[in-house]
Amino acid sequence: MNILSLIDLLPQWLFVLMYPIPPLLLLWVIHRMFQRYAPHWKLEDRDENMAAGGIASAAALTGIVLAFVLALANQPIDNYQSEVSVEASQIRNLDTLLVATHGDSVEDCRKKLLDYTKSIVNDEWTQLTAQKGSPQTSKLLAKLDTCILSIDRQTQIKAAMYLEVVKLSSQITQSRESRISNSQSSLPPLFWFVMHLGLLLTIVLSALSFYTPGKIRVINCSIQIITLCILMALILILDHPFSGSNGISNQPIKDLISHLETKPL
Repeated sequence: MNILSLIDLLPQWLFVLMYPIPPLLLLWVIHRMFQRYAPHWKLEDRDENMAAGGIASAAALTGIVLAFVLALANQPIDNYQSEVSVEASQIRNLDTLLVATHGDSVEDCRKKLLDYTKSIVNDEWTQLTAQKGSPQTSKLLAKLDTCILSIDRQTQIKAAMYLEVVKLSSQITQSRESRISNSQSSLPPLFWFVMHLGLLLTIVLSALSFYTPGKIRVINCSIQIITLCILMALILILDHPFSGSNGISNQPIKDLISHLETKPL
């Protein structure tokens, strides 16, 4: 089970609360290992104070970077949700144009359009959490395109409407590609490597800074690590906007399916 599976399975608030648990356990394990296997590394009071100051500085700098990245990661969410609404509107407009065009081939295209729309919700949306599209949805979109190209356009009015139909079909394809691309937009692995390396170094230094830990020092180091972990957990959630219960919603497309199913074919 990877981190994306946890984001998808757990409530996001629970994921945020659970994320600091492994680092805190690691802090305790490293502290016990230092006490048992390296007792000669015990720091004097002055050295412990310097180590505590270094921990605070490292945690503060890391926290500033994480807070900045958190603000950047939060910005695209509303745009992604808006694009889903635009995609639903494009599909609705295409169906309206097909109704106005008339013809047996048009009715077949409307059925394929409805099948494609349902596939977005049933087949593809769960794939977006894995940052990829659905092959089944791609096949249905290709069938829709083929059907649209076969529409009779002999009269001038039908030809003009046909151009609008083709234009909307192209926009729907672009919206799908944009949605899949948005699901693949995430921070590079190097960022997470550096952040987790910094967290590991902070944990090691924290474990080294107290061989005979007092309550205040333990609480201070723990709060710093918990704060960093919470920020990292929030960035992980926002960096995968199609995952989790509070991710990008497909409700506009679900509402559209209900609308299309009430219209006679």
